Amino acid sequence: MSISIHKFLLILLTLGIGVQTFTFVSCTLHFPEEIVAGAASSSSEENSSSSNIEGSISSSSKQNESSSSSSEENQYSSSSDFDGNSSSDNALLSSSDIPSSSSRVSSSSSRVSSSSSNIPSSSSIALLSSSSVCTAKDNTQTKYCSGGVMKEYGVVSYEGQEYKTVVINKQTWMAANLNYKPSSGQSRCYAEHKPQPEPPWLAPNDPKVKANCDKYGRLYDWSAAMNLPASCNNSSCASQVKKPHQGVCPSGWHLPDTLEWNALRKFIEDEIFEKWEDVDFGWDVGTKLKAITGWKETSTSDKGVDSYGFGAIGSGYCVSCDDNSLTSAAGFYSSAEVEAHWWTATEYVNKNVTPNDATKAYKNNITNVAKVMAQKTEKKGEYLYSVRCVKN
Repeated sequence: MSISIHKFLLILLTLGIGVQTFTFVSCTLHFPEEIVAGAASSSSEENSSSSNIEGSISSSSKQNESSSSSSEENQYSSSSDFDGNSSSDNALLSSSDIPSSSSRVSSSSSRVSSSSSNIPSSSSIALLSSSSVCTAKDNTQTKYCSGGVMKEYGVVSYEGQEYKTVVINKQTWMAANLNYKPSSGQSRCYAEHKPQPEPPWLAPNDPKVKANCDKYGRLYDWSAAMNLPASCNNSSCASQVKKPHQGVCPSGWHLPDTLEWNALRKFIEDEIFEKWEDVDFGWDVGTKLKAITGWKETSTSDKGVDSYGFGAIGSGYCVSCDDNSLTSAAGFYSSAEVEAHWWTATEYVNKNVTPNDATKAYKNNITNVAKVMAQKTEKKGEYLYSVRCVKN
C-alpha cells in the first residue's frame, strides 16, 4: 500500500515537474517570438518615423527650392492676375510669395551692390500684399488708380471736347491722345483717306473715321503738332520754338519736350526699382503706362497694368500720309492696337553733315510686345503720330 502511495506521489511529482517544464518550454518558445515581433515592429516604426522625417526634410527642401525657383522665374505680367478685389485670393502678393531679403540679393547681382535703402520696407511689402490696393480694373468714369491709391480724374475742356487728366509725380498729363483738328498742317484720323478711298482706307465722311479719332485721337506730322509752318518739317525751327511749346494743345498746356518725357520715365523707373517690381513682376515703363485693353494680344505680348491712369493704347501711325502718297505703295496706315507713338517738342539736328540735317524730331513709343518706352528720332514730315499734352 505504501509503495502504491509512494509511486503515486512520485507520479504526481513527475507530473508537476513536467507541467513546469512544459510551461517553461512553452514560455521559452512562445514569448520571445512576440518580443522579437514587437521589437521588429518598434524598429519598423522607428525606421518609418525616421524615413518620414527625412522625407519631410527632403520634401521641405524641394518645396523651398521650388518656391525659390518660382519667385525668380515667374513673371506676373498679366493684369488679370491682380484685380484688386477684397478676397485674399486676389491679393497682389501673399505673405508666402514675398521673397526674403537673401533671395532678393541672389536674384540679381546688381542688387547686391545696391544700398540697404533699396530693400523694401515692411510697410511697402504690406502695401503690395494687401488686397485693398487698387489696380486699373478699379477705374471708373470719375476715379483712377494711381500708385495703388484711388484718385479723382481732372478734366480739361478744349474745342468742344473734354479730356480726363491724371497726376504722375509732379506732372499733370492728359489721360488720352489729343483729338483736335488744326486749321493747317497734316493731321488725320486713323485710316482716313481723301479724296477717293482705297481699301482698307476710309472716306473722310465714313462714321468709322470719327470713331477712330474718338478712340485713338488724331495723328499729326511734327509741324502740325507744334503749330508751326510746314517748312519746319524740312528745316530747323528752333528759333520759332518757345517754351512752353503749346503747339496744338489747349491754353495752359503744351507739347512735352524730351526732358519732360524723360522725367516721366525716370520717376516710373525709380518706383519700379524701389518696389522691386522689375524682379517680382518683370515690369518696365511701357508696362506701367499701357492701358489694360486697347492692345492686340499675341504669344509674346506684354500686358499693360496702367498703374497711373495714363491709359496708353495702340493708336498706330501713318507714313507718307498726303493724298498723293496714300494712293500708292509709298503711303499707308499701320499698327493700330500694336504701337503708340507721340511727338516731342524737341528737334534733332544732325550737325555732322553739310548742310545740317534738321528733318528729324524726337518721339516716344510703346508697343504691344515690349515692356519699355523707347525714345527715337523720326522724320518730321513723313510720319503722322499722336500727341499727348502736359500741363504748364
